[in-house]
Amino acid sequence: MRNPLTGKVVYLHGPDGSGKSHLLQAACKASLDEATSAFYVSLAIDGVHPELLLDLSAYGLICLDDVDSVAGDGSWEEALLALYESILSSGGSLVIAGRYPPGQGRFQLPDLATRLASGGVWAVQPLSEEDVPHAMQLRARERGIEIPDAVTAYLMRRMPRDTGTLFSLLDEIDEQAFAHQRRLTVPFVRDLAARLLSE
Repeated sequence: MRNPLTGKVVYLHGPDGSGKSHLLQAACKASLDEATSAFYVSLAIDGVHPELLLDLSAYGLICLDDVDSVAGDGSWEEALLALYESILSSGGSLVIAGRYPPGQGRFQLPDLATRLASGGVWAVQPLSEEDVPHAMQLRARERGIEIPDAVTAYLMRRMPRDTGTLFSLLDEIDEQAFAHQRRLTVPFVRDLAARLLSE
């Protein structure tokens, strides 16, 4: 099946915890599943430099997260523009995510925001409070585990409600339950969550 992103630039924006990183990583996984090379990086990570964007045209899909962290930096903006041009010529795809739409992202290089918005700009909304438990159940099933309703309810009552924290905690709970051969019970999750969040 042909990748619907082929030859396109897509820009996702939304608040922290809305799932942008998850969508970018899922796009990379789907691309790799179709035997298309993919590359993901958060531009907010310490030690990431503009030179990283050179020679990425060999990848079928390039996903750049946290673009706001480099907006206004001349070296980064020139590297982004050069990457955009190479993507167009190579027929690859570029998916970018940030907190704000391109026109509000504080880009200084003329026309960069317009070019980054050329393939479509999509707002990503955080999950509603009612949807978070369903998302947790789905994520657990994708990992091959069943999370009891009582555990989900406990996490919703006692933990921060943002999906980033909840999903990271759920992943760690799964790993610890497997390592210790424990069932997912409220006491087990309560003790583990208290320890993890205090670290």
